[in-house]
Amino acid sequence: MSDIPPASAPSSTQSLAQLRTALAGINWRAAVVLVAVLVAAAILVWALRLLARPLALLLLAITLAQALAPVVTWLERWMSRAAAAALVYVALLVIAGLIGWLLIPRLVNQGQQLVHDVPSWFDQARAWLERWQAGAGEQVRTTLRSEGGKLAGLILSVPQRVLSGLAELLLLAFLSFYWLVSQPSLTEFALSLVPAERRPGTGRVLRDMGRAMGGYVRGVVIDAAIMGTLAGVGLLIINFEYPIVAALLTMLGELLPVIGPVVAGAIVVVLALFHGIHQALLALAIYVGLELLEGHLLTPNIMRSQTQVPQVLVLFALFAGASLGGIVGALAAIPLAAALHVLANEAAAPAVRRRTGAAG
Repeated sequence: MSDIPPASAPSSTQSLAQLRTALAGINWRAAVVLVAVLVAAAILVWALRLLARPLALLLLAITLAQALAPVVTWLERWMSRAAAAALVYVALLVIAGLIGWLLIPRLVNQGQQLVHDVPSWFDQARAWLERWQAGAGEQVRTTLRSEGGKLAGLILSVPQRVLSGLAELLLLAFLSFYWLVSQPSLTEFALSLVPAERRPGTGRVLRDMGRAMGGYVRGVVIDAAIMGTLAGVGLLIINFEYPIVAALLTMLGELLPVIGPVVAGAIVVVLALFHGIHQALLALAIYVGLELLEGHLLTPNIMRSQTQVPQVLVLFALFAGASLGGIVGALAAIPLAAALHVLANEAAAPAVRRRTGAAG
């Protein structure tokens, strides 16, 4: 008969006592708070994805209002803020009408010519592929037939997309006008929520955030207008067949930093390639020259004079906004990033320094 010491194996009573001790050591309140925070974060992410486009339109409206705010504030010397805002919007409408009256007929003609030339380009592309690989032309024809239904559906959806875009544009104009007129009262309400001794600093931060958002828009618009004009003139000089279409494409590409200009330039070079390798090389040289001009002259003297946003932050905001709200989300995310950059530099970072004793 072997003698086994009682202490050699833990008893069930000891195990239950250890479990009670472990459970008693858990801060249940903190655990509940953690679970609630995780659930709230998941709901917030779901809501952001659901409301991404409306929120992006609201941010774009605020950004547009902030871009026009300096002009409206200057006009307030002679009239009410509502009248000044209305005058600014009427002036913008007149300018847009004049530009449209001058360019839209030519743009429509070049667009029709572009659509008319597309079938011949497909034939030319098939001929090029057949030179490199036997049977490639048949593969192109098969692909075009299989994708024809999608292409037809896309063409049929163009009127609906145009109407939807016009409706969103009207909503954007209305929201920006309302924000522009109501900005002083909204700022006053926001400042009433903070202690009196902090209101001057908070007001300064809010003004700087608005200037960063509006300054980004002003810089992009000026940059896009210069780049589009120079691209159109350069392509006209080399006898490119669709210079106004290319100029408009270049201006739209400038709205999406880094990626947009490259995509616009690549499309124009490909279109020029169908009119000869010589014209494609000239178009490539024009866009390379424009990129150098933008990087060394326009960005330092226009964009950085309007707002200071790190390029890494711009790229992150671009991809994050695009993943949440598509192109509209990407357009809205960059001005928001500019405002958050100001908030971090002027409010969050000083608070952290004061708390950690690193201030001074």
